[in-house]
Amino acid sequence: MKIKLLFVLACLAQFCHAQIEGTWNGEVDIQTMKLPVIFKISKKSQGYTTTLISPKQSAKEIPTDKTDFSNNELSLEIGSINAGYKGIYKTDHFEGNLIQNGKTMTLNLYRDIIKPESSEVSYLNGKAINTQKIDEFLDYMVKNNQEIGSIAIFRDGKPVYKRNFGQNLLPGNTAYDQNTGYRIGSISKLMTAVMLLQLIEKGKLNLTDPLSKFYPEIPNAEKITIQTMLNHTSGLGDYVGESIENNWLFGKAVGDKAIIEAIKKNEVSAKPGEKFKYSNSAYFLLSRILEKIYKKPYNEILKENILNKAPMPHTFSVLDNPKNIFKSYELKNGSWKEVKDFDFHNCIGLGDITSTPEDLNIFINALFNGTFIKKETLDMMISNKKEKVFGSGIMKIPFYNIISYGHGGTTAGSHSIVSFEPTDQLSYAVTINGKNFPQNSFYIGIMNLVYGRDYQYPAFNNTKTPAADLEKYVGDYTSKDIALGLKILIKDDTLYAQGTNQPEFPLTALEKDQFTFEKAGLKLSFTPENKQLHLTQGGKTYLFNKKSPGK
Repeated sequence: MKIKLLFVLACLAQFCHAQIEGTWNGEVDIQTMKLPVIFKISKKSQGYTTTLISPKQSAKEIPTDKTDFSNNELSLEIGSINAGYKGIYKTDHFEGNLIQNGKTMTLNLYRDIIKPESSEVSYLNGKAINTQKIDEFLDYMVKNNQEIGSIAIFRDGKPVYKRNFGQNLLPGNTAYDQNTGYRIGSISKLMTAVMLLQLIEKGKLNLTDPLSKFYPEIPNAEKITIQTMLNHTSGLGDYVGESIENNWLFGKAVGDKAIIEAIKKNEVSAKPGEKFKYSNSAYFLLSRILEKIYKKPYNEILKENILNKAPMPHTFSVLDNPKNIFKSYELKNGSWKEVKDFDFHNCIGLGDITSTPEDLNIFINALFNGTFIKKETLDMMISNKKEKVFGSGIMKIPFYNIISYGHGGTTAGSHSIVSFEPTDQLSYAVTINGKNFPQNSFYIGIMNLVYGRDYQYPAFNNTKTPAADLEKYVGDYTSKDIALGLKILIKDDTLYAQGTNQPEFPLTALEKDQFTFEKAGLKLSFTPENKQLHLTQGGKTYLFNKKSPGK
């Protein structure tokens, strides 16, 4: 149910040849915007210290953990943002790359303030979308076994593009048709927020109402308001938990009582209204407040206030017990296997709804054309400048200078997004039930093609290394740099790694003796002849030595 925010960044850098103290400036293109970065370098008795600022995101200065400069190469580590930088000094500037969470981005650093190149994206202004290019991109992703799902694009409230992709990759006994729905995860929250705002318009609820009016037993309930719950600043925790592996909400319905007890046990992380923290707990309580006011179950409230007002025939709550729903899958050993997911009775109102891309487009267009709520209520949802990412139940989704509004959703195995851009009256929805390539990068690729921008396809290495060739890597490794043992093993003809007291994870071959685990931004580089490996993550590299048998 967690949504991951589309990208959070900050950066680093330092010195040059002789005098490197002072300020360095750079700009990073994160594919949804260009972010200026500022690096402040100070001379110390031994070496240098550096702080960094990403002014579009925060005025806060972030210290680097480590700075090295030798042979004209600058190397920095910033553990707090899981990032690193390497750059070569060239006459008067550094040319290099920022690596964050396994993603590499060009970052050159200069003494002078960078005058940003124009990064503005032109609105469509009636220009046709080149759907052939979208088809070609989807064909490429399917050919490389990367993505399974559906997409629909609307303009002026009408469909202009629809495509299913990758369903041929699913197991042969998978039954589906054009109306098969997808689990849309946290997009459910947007529908819940709209129904709460409808109550506010009717005078049956106020944004300033305290949580204690409905749930006085929740910690800090007298200070938490409907408003702070809607925009994720309530300070409430996350009853779903940190780990998605074998989550306590899998397999069976645990009941509202158990969930409320879990919410009560979670510590309040901040004063209400003070700090953004995405909270499934807040939306669980909001959905129950809906039920308390209406004195009806959530699915009936959804039908009366959303589904009966806009034609969405393939959208259901889990309480409707829908049957024609895609399972979720992950790629294992070259084939797609079903993923264990939540019992969605544990996520009603925040992640239980199933839908299709067409229905999601109908919903978001209806929201913006006044079908569900008044214009002034919608403006309140999206126009608060203090709400940089989330408005009252809605996400602000940047693509360079273009801002659209909607929500994303992720379950243990499904991923989705719906978005509306007011100037072009453009909406799109993507639902994914099998992904190997990161979904946010996939969405960004589609947006580049929608707006007619040049887009370089991601490169994939689909060569499978024979199991016999993997044997040279197998063994137990230890490091003097980090208190972590690492076990390398072969399972189902695939190389796996496992840290001490951690679950094992599959490795994907990059090139000779190099493997990656993309979800963690981790890279392993083996030197079999020396019985060593280097583990790189977040800009930091650790040397591991293989233990001799019997030791």
